Amino acid sequence: MFAAFVLVAAEKEELKLPDSPADLERGKALYDGSCQLCHGPRGDGGKGANLAQAKLPRAATDADLARVIEVGIPGTEMPGAWHMTRREVTQVAAYVKTFARVTAEKIPGNAVSGKRIYEKNGCASCHTLLDSDGVRVGGLMGPDLSNIGARRSAAHLRESILEPAKSVPDDFVDTTVELKSGRKVTGKRLNEDTFVIIINDYAGRNHVISKNDARDIAKARDKSPMPSYTGKITGSDLDDLIAFLASLREAR
Repeated sequence: MFAAFVLVAAEKEELKLPDSPADLERGKALYDGSCQLCHGPRGDGGKGANLAQAKLPRAATDADLARVIEVGIPGTEMPGAWHMTRREVTQVAAYVKTFARVTAEKIPGNAVSGKRIYEKNGCASCHTLLDSDGVRVGGLMGPDLSNIGARRSAAHLRESILEPAKSVPDDFVDTTVELKSGRKVTGKRLNEDTFVIIINDYAGRNHVISKNDARDIAKARDKSPMPSYTGKITGSDLDDLIAFLASLREAR
């Protein structure tokens, strides 16, 4: 109840971020220590969202940005910065705002041809996109790509295609539950608490498993259900596919 009140109150907050050289220097130090692993040293994305944009989809105002840093984004891999003071949160937000001045990367390739490469390689069997009517179509085994161009840099997109195991989203970590009966269930972990784990297997079936029935739960964070396309998509085809993915910027 109290947390909900704080969030509602924060939505109406008008915030001026500190922007002195000392504040920005402190914000950079905090960002480098807590944020750059996911968002990249210059905010251009990686496992985390691309912050090098004039307008951030989830943070339209300075107060929004500070709130996202402070409390995180529920249901995503973005945690709250509970270890920072309010002043430190605003210093990080001020530093993040400087990324809007980063020169936009030039992406080679033809997005129209890239869409054909996407379809030819069966990417839609696992990933979801918006169709021309605004309806999400495609598979559910991989991340939704409808807004991937606004959230990830071209470099990260290239790495995800060629070396997908390097950065696996938490929601898609390959998980195997070995039951006491000897049966094994493998797939992506949809949800988990103290008592139950829910696995979506690679046939698309959901399994709600009591942890009392499990002998072992193994999460292969260095393994991706997506195959590597190294040697399969190369040259201009790879550039075109990345250009297509980078063009996907659904407004939220």
